[in-house]
Amino acid sequence: MNWYKKAKNQIVQAYHGLPKPFDKFDPQFSDQGVFWFSDDINEIKNETSGAVSNKYIAHVELFVNKTAGWEEYDNKYLQQIDDDGFDSIHIDHNWIIFDSNRITIKNWYKKTENGNYKLV
Repeated sequence: MNWYKKAKNQIVQAYHGLPKPFDKFDPQFSDQGVFWFSDDINEIKNETSGAVSNKYIAHVELFVNKTAGWEEYDNKYLQQIDDDGFDSIHIDHNWIIFDSNRITIKNWYKKTENGNYKLV
């Protein structure tokens, strides 16, 4: 059993890249009803995270209570993991969140013409 399953009420700092900012994560616009994040902003900046875009990067806080790991992700479907009472999955630098109410957008960064990022 990994330590993530033991963590209770943990707040994780993470990032999400998109072509434009928004106010709230909406399940209607998510892939399979879940939301993917990286706890390494450089993976999004360098386009190695699988993010849709790196034009805007959201800095978010993820409220997690029961987190699955590779064992569950390798052996079950997302719905099965959710049904087992997990609210999140942590694999490498990636976080998968099932419920948008567990996501708080702290701020947005915009990529500038010179490739740097500024707070918007």
